[in-house]
Amino acid sequence: MIVMSELTAEQHHMLREYDRLLIVTSEAFEYLEENMNEEAPKEVQQVFEDVLLSFEQMSVTHEQMVTLFDGDNQANFLIEDFHSMIEHLKGWFELEKQEEKRLLLAEKVVPAYESWRDQMQLFVKPYIAH
Repeated sequence: MIVMSELTAEQHHMLREYDRLLIVTSEAFEYLEENMNEEAPKEVQQVFEDVLLSFEQMSVTHEQMVTLFDGDNQANFLIEDFHSMIEHLKGWFELEKQEEKRLLLAEKVVPAYESWRDQMQLFVKPYIAH
């Protein structure tokens, strides 16, 4: 198990930025849930694209975390769990109606993300507590 003092300044910064990304993504999901309807503002599509970009950035960070926390079962489990959320999110592209997309988010994607995010933040918190 890696201890805080073993992290480089860059690794510490990466984990702090990652934690912020987790929070911002939650806020984006909240916006989508509140604003998705048949008359959805055009910003909804942009916010969804931002969510996709944040998931992409999380994936990049996960690659670094696999190396950083080499052999840590909890880190590996959380990163694998992330991939199941991506599978849920892929359903977005198969749906045509805004209401169907909103329900996908409300019933599958967001609950899975929030649960996963809570666990990931608990894992990361000891490393960024300073």
